[in-house]
Amino acid sequence: MSLTVFLIILLILAVVSTLIFRRNIESWRNKTMSFIQFFLGYLFIVSGTVKAIDPLGTSYKMEEYFQEFQSLFDSTWLSFLTPFFHLLENYALGIGIVMIIAEMILGIMLIIGFRPKLTAWLYFWLMLFFTVLTGYTYLTGYVPQGVNFFNFSQWGEFAESNMKVTDCGCFGDFIKITAYHTFLKNIFFIIPIIYMLFRYKDMHQLFNKTLRHIIVFASIVLIYIFNLANYSWDVPMVDFRPFKEGANIREQLKLETDAALNVKEKSIVLQNKEDKRIIDIPSEQYYKTAEQYPTEKWTIKDRIFEEPSIPTTEISDMAFEDFDGNDFTEEILNNSNYSLMIVSWKMNGDPEEYKYTKKDTVFSIDTIFLADTIFVEDTPYVNKDSFKIEKNIQQINDIEMTGYNYIWDGKYLKSFIKYINPLVEAAKKNNVNIFAVVSGTQEMVDDFVKDGGPNVKYYNSDDITLKTIIRSNPGVVLMHDGVIVKKWHYKKLPSFDEIQHNYIKN
Repeated sequence: MSLTVFLIILLILAVVSTLIFRRNIESWRNKTMSFIQFFLGYLFIVSGTVKAIDPLGTSYKMEEYFQEFQSLFDSTWLSFLTPFFHLLENYALGIGIVMIIAEMILGIMLIIGFRPKLTAWLYFWLMLFFTVLTGYTYLTGYVPQGVNFFNFSQWGEFAESNMKVTDCGCFGDFIKITAYHTFLKNIFFIIPIIYMLFRYKDMHQLFNKTLRHIIVFASIVLIYIFNLANYSWDVPMVDFRPFKEGANIREQLKLETDAALNVKEKSIVLQNKEDKRIIDIPSEQYYKTAEQYPTEKWTIKDRIFEEPSIPTTEISDMAFEDFDGNDFTEEILNNSNYSLMIVSWKMNGDPEEYKYTKKDTVFSIDTIFLADTIFVEDTPYVNKDSFKIEKNIQQINDIEMTGYNYIWDGKYLKSFIKYINPLVEAAKKNNVNIFAVVSGTQEMVDDFVKDGGPNVKYYNSDDITLKTIIRSNPGVVLMHDGVIVKKWHYKKLPSFDEIQHNYIKN
């Protein structure tokens, strides 16, 4: 669904609600104000709901912002703020849930007219925060790589590749909006909110005061439980991501790759080296008249390409490798049998350093020439190129090495021992392929298996890809011939017998 279609639906709902409730509201004062209450109320409720369906997705977006702010302030006189944002990064999930609840509750407060003055001001400050945040996100597109945002004199032309956070996540994965359009949207919505600040006394109020309080406080509890149901107890009830159940990943990857390869160049942006003039010429015309733009006077500043016929998704970024860097993505996707994939985007363990001694042998290499005799037509010759290498031990030294033992988070390790390991053993007994994809190192995997993790084949992948595949750490994905058949949160993981009976079709 596009943003335009979504907003039209909200407008229609707001108009209908205004007409329906107009005759049933004793405190009706201003139909324009009531329309604004319904429209913005629905907007915030829907926006919060799609985030509440996937609270982990919201927390990942919060982490991106906190990491960006650490980099932003680290090299400035505001560097004392860096540890603060690092701390916030550790509590991104909790902060994200609070924001989701606040957004949805404000929507409810506006619709029912709960404490009009308070509601109007809370809306104003929340929208101001969103506007500044999305404005910053968009403006980073003007900041070249390696340049701090506050070095305004070094800003260049806008390039989406410069943006550290390309999507604010305002509507989660339900509707993708560019940072520029999100920024404009927020500026537009500040206008009716300012109107509310001056005319809050005209806001309608549904029900009586006691019932309004009950609705607000009951909604806080229910929304919190709804968030828990979509990340702590199970995977999201609705999956807006490309790795949804039933998706043919192998086919989609091929389609996206072919579409990207077949993208045509539309135009070429040239800049004059003398007067810095910039012109945009259709590619076909440029290649016919290239001699008119000699490299001594003109430089190619950019090449503009058509949009691919099939939009690129996170599937195109997917790569499963062994720890030597060998790619196994195609092999995994082309497996025509059923496979169980254990996914862990973060191996929750803290490294504990230890020292150990290793023997280091130093050899001396000697080359010894041999006076071999060869015969050419019965004439003897000495073969001066004949030699042998002798390798002798010169000395043996003790060298100190550094290793790491990982102290695994108890809850994380327990999730494998209690839920995952029994599935692994049953799958092996029934000759069903099972493997793990993690974001880690070979050393971490070896230590994890030693401490109780499943003894399976491990592959490495980017943590963002793994977060997109499944919102559970760990989680399990059943695949068949490149298709995602089913996904499970580790707490909702059925027994192997249930999986075999319900999903594995021979």
